[in-house]
Order: sequence, then C-alpha cells, then structure tokens
Amino acid sequence: MDQRKGLIQVYTGSGKGKTTAALGLALRAVGRGYKVMFIQFIKQDRYETGEVKAAEMLSPYLKFARFGQYPTALDESGSLLPDMDIGESVREALQFARKVIREGEYDLVVLDEINVALDR
Repeated sequence: MDQRKGLIQVYTGSGKGKTTAALGLALRAVGRGYKVMFIQFIKQDRYETGEVKAAEMLSPYLKFARFGQYPTALDESGSLLPDMDIGESVREALQFARKVIREGEYDLVVLDEINVALDR
C-alpha cells in the first residue's frame, strides 16, 4: 500500500475565487502528470461551464464529478438559505468522495463547495 503523505488545502471566504484557486491547483497538478478528481458538491444542474469543457480536453488526467443543484438563494455570508434542501446530494457526494479517496486512483481530490454543502 502506498503510504504517501496527504496534504489538505482549504480555500474559504465570501465572494469569488475559491473554485478558481482550486482549479489552479488542479491545473498545476495535471501539468506535472498527476491525476485529479474535481468533485463539485452543489453544481450539477448549472449551465455547462468552461472548466468542465476544459476537463474533458484534459481527460484522463482531470475528471469532474458534479452533484446537487447550484443554490440560487444565498444569504449575505454565502450560506444557503433555509429553504434549500440539498442533504441527499451532499450525502451522495460525500459517499463518492470517500470511495475516490479510498481507491487511491487520483493524486489530488478537490472537494469544491464542501464547506457550503456541509453547512446545510
């Protein structure tokens, strides 16, 4: 069994830039030949994004998995408003993330929007 040291980076805060920072990390990893799984917790039903299209071009090094719906109702701190129920999607995404991490196929696993999802 591979006993590589794992590292965790957390991008947090209000406003934009967290996903972009994680994408930058993923792109640098792909550039070094690493395999990356980018799991988006609440973005499944959103429009086709440029990062998803780019990931298709970078396959098999960069893969995206999208779960849930992107919230349309956020409060001023960026938290989901109470009427948004994404619990089942969060559980599904967490189960998928555990499986991906346990299997060890990917060198980097990004859990995009996990803090927002778990806040629900």
